[in-house]
Amino acid sequence: MTVKEGNAQEAKEQRRRYMGHEITHHEYYIWLAEFIGATKAQLPVSQERIDESTDPHLNDIPLHLWDYRDYIIRPMAYQKGLSWSLSDTVCVLKALARS
Repeated sequence: MTVKEGNAQEAKEQRRRYMGHEITHHEYYIWLAEFIGATKAQLPVSQERIDESTDPHLNDIPLHLWDYRDYIIRPMAYQKGLSWSLSDTVCVLKALARS
């Protein structure tokens, strides 16, 4: 098994735990962020803007701002051998923003 295959298996196990309600949405996406090496440095807005948000899901920050960071986050996931979607990027970034 290659390193990327091992990474994909580890991510699959975490996804199974998330889908089985063993870990929360936030815990899963924070784990993914840490696993691929994403940090708050990749957030699309300032911490001040995040703190000003009145929506618990940060939906008052335009979605296109979160989407635009996909070009940074997706390659990090691919380097680990993970399949990835735009929604994964948004969830990882929003989890980081709320942590």
